[in-house]
Amino acid sequence: MMQKQTDEILEMFRRNFPYVSREEQTLMDIIHHEGNVVFRRCEPKGRLIGCAIVNRNTILLLVVDREYRGQGIGDGLLKACEEAIGREGYKKVVLGVGFDYLMPGVPTSKRYAPSVHEHLDPRVDTVASDFFERRGYQHAWGACNCFDMKMLLEVFCQNDHQIGDTIGGILYRWATIDDMEGILRCADDACQYQDESFSRYYRCADLYISGQQERVLVAVKDGQIVGNLIVSAETEAKETGTVGCTCVATNETHQGIATRMVMIGTRYLKDIGLKKASLSYTYSGLDILYGASGYEITTYYFMGEKPLTGDRPR
Repeated sequence: MMQKQTDEILEMFRRNFPYVSREEQTLMDIIHHEGNVVFRRCEPKGRLIGCAIVNRNTILLLVVDREYRGQGIGDGLLKACEEAIGREGYKKVVLGVGFDYLMPGVPTSKRYAPSVHEHLDPRVDTVASDFFERRGYQHAWGACNCFDMKMLLEVFCQNDHQIGDTIGGILYRWATIDDMEGILRCADDACQYQDESFSRYYRCADLYISGQQERVLVAVKDGQIVGNLIVSAETEAKETGTVGCTCVATNETHQGIATRMVMIGTRYLKDIGLKKASLSYTYSGLDILYGASGYEITTYYFMGEKPLTGDRPR
């Protein structure tokens, strides 16, 4: 794909989903991925007004500018995507997450399970999720929500502890490269019952260099790493920080370690002068964890899937 086309799609993504937090270079890399099949719809003067991106059996993006909706453009793009996926022999279409993701799923104001600490972005509605549900897609997570959370750091008030403090016999400090083995072991242990481990996100050596935008915060008990958290400053947007990939060793859970890491990491973001904090692509239950620090759910995601019918040999 030409750089101009990548830039056009990125611009379209930003104007239709301004509330989605995702690092700019990551978006560019995904949009430009060599495995993508891209469908474009343009107005007579050539301006991009609709776009869909397919990678393997995943629809990474399907979007139509607001003023052009209701004219069958979205239906046409969806049909093209499903046909492309079917031709490759896949039996199922997935919305959102494939080899990577622009968004975890389809943004929506609809919840699929009870939740707490909700303060939805007023720009989010059910239009897109309704579109897919009417066309046979179902929320694949059952009675479990997927969502983003955000907060204004001026309202953050959990300022009792900071990086370097020892609380209840556990030291909370920045990690060094020598900690990586213990961090990976902790992440694999914490995620042993999940489909994938967060450990892959902790393998980048740059995370362990002082002064970097992204750092790893660890909880250390009796010399052993029992918790990890990635804390990032302005990687997704100006004046915005993030926390994520929270891990606590299974034999150390229910002691408040995760909550304290989130609070300490968020305080750091506030202390360095950032205005907002966010976390993305999380799920039911963690609204309680992150909500304790002041984060609120701003966007839900419809994690849509749909089986394809017919015999299509692979």
